[in-house]
Amino acid sequence: MKVCFDTSTLVAALLKQHPHHAIAFPHLKAAQKGTIMAHLTTHALAELFATLTALPLKPRLSPTDVQRLLDSSILPHFTIIALSGKTYKQAITLTAAQHLASGAIYDALHLVGARAAQCERLLTLNLKHFKALAPGDAMIVAP
Repeated sequence: MKVCFDTSTLVAALLKQHPHHAIAFPHLKAAQKGTIMAHLTTHALAELFATLTALPLKPRLSPTDVQRLLDSSILPHFTIIALSGKTYKQAITLTAAQHLASGAIYDALHLVGARAAQCERLLTLNLKHFKALAPGDAMIVAP
């Protein structure tokens, strides 16, 4: 099964102290074992780096620590979905069609990217946001 991960799911899966780690981690393990075909968008990869380096953890994760974490735990196991100008245009169209603004565009990038890669599932901890973009879309699920 082709599964696209949004940033929220990966942050939870990577951090043991995250309140949703227990539900997200098995999906990351499935990706690492190859029992699912894991995908993430280029936007999600950048967002993951930004989020992990900004979290107020003790000790704080340095950019080098996060790079190592991504190099070992994510990049070897995930197919990266490159987002093109066309993808961005589709995401803007989707967001505007639902009369959404601001950060909704970032969720739309994940969704349009997952659709372009023909993923069967998009895993997110932000169901409400994604369902606002695509009401009734069965591909959008919580881990």
